[in-house]
Amino acid sequence: AAERERRLQERERLIEERRQEQARLDAEERRKEQERWEQQQREHEAAERERRASRGGSGTAAEAAILVSQRTQNPREFFRQRERSGSASSPSLPGGPPGRCPRGGVGGGGGWRGSLLTALPTGARRPFLRYQRSLTES
Repeated sequence: AAERERRLQERERLIEERRQEQARLDAEERRKEQERWEQQQREHEAAERERRASRGGSGTAAEAAILVSQRTQNPREFFRQRERSGSASSPSLPGGPPGRCPRGGVGGGGGWRGSLLTALPTGARRPFLRYQRSLTES
């Protein structure tokens, strides 16, 4: 009976030693993984700083905010006013008065179905998209 009790205690001791060893190994693995992750984060942040520095000062958000704050009018509001006015007599787009494009594109002055900038009567259908040209097409 004493021999059996001694063997059980020895087995429990071995099991406990294995648990402690496994816990130590797990903690070591977690520590190494944390170090790897931190190293990757440092590398990523360094790469981000390099990218930002290589862009120069022209692409910063602060400069963009300054440029936006210098606008006299909200660009969306400009187009809303054009849409509300419903005629081509409203202020023209930068780049010249509305009219026929140099390449014969859609616009006023004889383009297909007239100018797209003019208001269509209520219930009139807009021209199909396939008739409109992209700015990149020639």
